[in-house]
Amino acid sequence: MQKRARIYVKGLVQGVGFRPFIYTIATQHNLRGYVLNLGDAGVEIVAEGEESAINNFIQDIRGKKPSVARIDDIEVFWEKAIGEFKDFSISKSDVRKLSVNSVIPTDLGICDLCITDIYKNGRWHHYPFTACAQCGPRFTILYNLPYDRENTSMSDFPLCTHCQAEYENPLDRRYDAQGTTCSICGPRLDLFDKEGNYLEGDPLQTAAKLLIEGNIIAVKGIGGFHIAVDATNEESVEELRKRRKRPSQPFAVMSRSIEKIKKYAEISALEEELLKSHYKPIVVLQKSPTYNLAESVSPGLDSIGVMLPYTGIHLLLLDFFDKDALVMTSGNYPGRPIAIDNSQALKELKNIVDFYLIHNRKIVNRCDDSVIKVVDGAPLFLRKSRGYAPSYLTVPWNMSSKTIISVGGEFNVTGSIFLYNKVITTQHIGDVNDLDTLDYLKNALSFILKIYEINSISKVAHDLNPGFLTSRYARELSENYGVSTIPVQHHHAHMAALMAEHSLANDTNIVCITIDGVGYGTDGNAWGGEILLGNYSNFARVGHLRYQPMPGGDLCAYYPARFLASMLSTIMNDSEIFQLFEKKYIKYLRFGSHELSAILKQSKNQNIIFSSSMGRLLDAIAVLLDVCAYRTYEGEPPIRLEAFAKQGKPSNINLRLPVKNDNNKYIIDTSEFILSIIENIKDNKTQNLAYEIHRVLGETLGELACQICDEYGISLIGLSGGSAVNNLLVKYIKQSIDKNNKKLIQHKFLPPGDGCISVGQAVVASQCD
Repeated sequence: MQKRARIYVKGLVQGVGFRPFIYTIATQHNLRGYVLNLGDAGVEIVAEGEESAINNFIQDIRGKKPSVARIDDIEVFWEKAIGEFKDFSISKSDVRKLSVNSVIPTDLGICDLCITDIYKNGRWHHYPFTACAQCGPRFTILYNLPYDRENTSMSDFPLCTHCQAEYENPLDRRYDAQGTTCSICGPRLDLFDKEGNYLEGDPLQTAAKLLIEGNIIAVKGIGGFHIAVDATNEESVEELRKRRKRPSQPFAVMSRSIEKIKKYAEISALEEELLKSHYKPIVVLQKSPTYNLAESVSPGLDSIGVMLPYTGIHLLLLDFFDKDALVMTSGNYPGRPIAIDNSQALKELKNIVDFYLIHNRKIVNRCDDSVIKVVDGAPLFLRKSRGYAPSYLTVPWNMSSKTIISVGGEFNVTGSIFLYNKVITTQHIGDVNDLDTLDYLKNALSFILKIYEINSISKVAHDLNPGFLTSRYARELSENYGVSTIPVQHHHAHMAALMAEHSLANDTNIVCITIDGVGYGTDGNAWGGEILLGNYSNFARVGHLRYQPMPGGDLCAYYPARFLASMLSTIMNDSEIFQLFEKKYIKYLRFGSHELSAILKQSKNQNIIFSSSMGRLLDAIAVLLDVCAYRTYEGEPPIRLEAFAKQGKPSNINLRLPVKNDNNKYIIDTSEFILSIIENIKDNKTQNLAYEIHRVLGETLGELACQICDEYGISLIGLSGGSAVNNLLVKYIKQSIDKNNKKLIQHKFLPPGDGCISVGQAVVASQCD
């Protein structure tokens, strides 16, 4: 029986070869009609033919879709066949149909077929910008939706007759591929020295030779510049650290193949799958016993961030380089966003790099590499950006025509916009502690507002800390739009983001373990080791690590021996602390015993800031075990401590971490914990002690969360925060919760760290009248 079906497919179905796929399977099922892009709001398909053929066609849409496509919903409306069509065709985009269902296409790594084209004779032979409908830049070249060539920076490169023919052929994989180009009509790559002088010859071959000789080169990619150096050359990597003013923060590396990566790192099946995915993120891997790269690539750590080439530029450069790995770190002046403009890079990076490998395609939207770490068998985002962002999640309530902007915190910032039932989140912005990065955040949010044609908003959500630049920006937005600001406590935002990610209803209560470095508390102190009870609207702080004095405030984060001394002041007398420090730790205080005296005096002052932070506790323990005494990058002492602990094993060590009930609030006594660690240092292998420290912390948090669940009749426990990517902590938190038959929810879609804060702020603000 002949029927007609009008089919609407929503999701990531633009810029992924979806319409040619529909055309192909429709003709295979002998259907007539058309497929139409709804201006990035999905696709509309009208199909006429046998009813059974249409049903099989719909099954194939889900079952055989392009691997890079994502289908969120398929709606089918059956109609009477009217014999309107002679065949099946692909119609032009309907630019009038932009809506909340529009999806911003994200960048994709180069596909295997395009790699094959690069090595064949023809227009793409050794052409570094080879791309098709299945791969290449999207978001980073996009001015506006719909995602058509005239709305991208590829509009600067008119197609040659060959490319135009492929672009118009529905059976060609470059059909309607907005990033398609070739050596005749596309962008070009050039090599310059640091003075801006053009170098003759093959730019990639010459750049590879210069890298082998030990030079440092800025390489323009799709979302910004990288700084490249030979990862096997200790002297060159150290020189980059010196110029970059980055003494020990780990560098990411790029290798040509999985086989090369296996020379220096261990790769699980899941990690290999992530590395080879369409999105080509950086994946944090364990160093192998055969590690052969420079020690200064990832000093003091047992792990290294690795990615595969995701453009033809990287691929060909690594071919000519032909060594195991290149350092490929973000190309930015310290403290500023990644460079995207050629003239900007020549100016900002001239004291860091020796040469510039530059192309003439404009980067419209900057976008850093994404970073993923597999924690206790599950992949977690450390940074969600290229390939995965901008992104959105759907929540189980609708804001109708009200729109909320949220601006994140201070570190690892993203911005979000709550529109109808979607929270749309920007790419990773970074630490917003200067005006350049604040401008980056403003531009990223403005782009989303433009894309979705948003002209008015109802609220602005921001962190509770009034001193953050993002909080000041929120007040600026509130004045511009004439709306109220909603301050949201940092750890409540963590909990709310996790709840939204799991589509929990707005009347659901959970117990949430939120562990990180710092978050401004409702009492003005620095929180960071919290157990919260609540929902999107409200929360109660039902447990936390014991408050410890922070003499000098943030100085304790950069010089954790200060925090160790202040912790000891809560449980030892001054002479005992002096005796301990003179034996071992006084060298970690810049001004020796004079500084220690000042710290102990300040620690007794009730007007200083107090901290319940897991990050600060791990900092102090890292000093105590002689693992790391100074912080040169965010999270360094805990990261090094975790690496050190993984060298140990479970041991019979008596560590005390008592939990006390203080006016119906549970306090985890970290002072007693530190004292018990000191008592055990002499008689135990330090690595085993470090392992046991993580075990006891994880088990205590998990057990206490379960106890609170029982008291309040709750079965769901959440885990969020920057410390929720620590393998050992997560392992023992999970084991304790499993043992007590409670359900644990963790992040999958959002980073557990502060990259999720703007999402949490937006959903909390949506519940505020």
